[in-house]
Amino acid sequence: MCESAAYILKEEGLERVMDNVVSVDPFEGKVYLTDLLGEQKIVDGEIKEIRLMDHKIIIKENK
Repeated sequence: MCESAAYILKEEGLERVMDNVVSVDPFEGKVYLTDLLGEQKIVDGEIKEIRLMDHKIIIKENK
């Protein structure tokens, strides 16, 4: 499987926000995440890092 998990980078560490992410669309200061079942979450932030081997998408929140 090629799905990844999305995390928000916080001072305390990484907070998992979505599993089985199949689509990531950054647009105008937001990151639109869609999972395998079509559920969508919108995070106010920007992509900081994508770790393909670890299946992790790390998002830095806008403050």
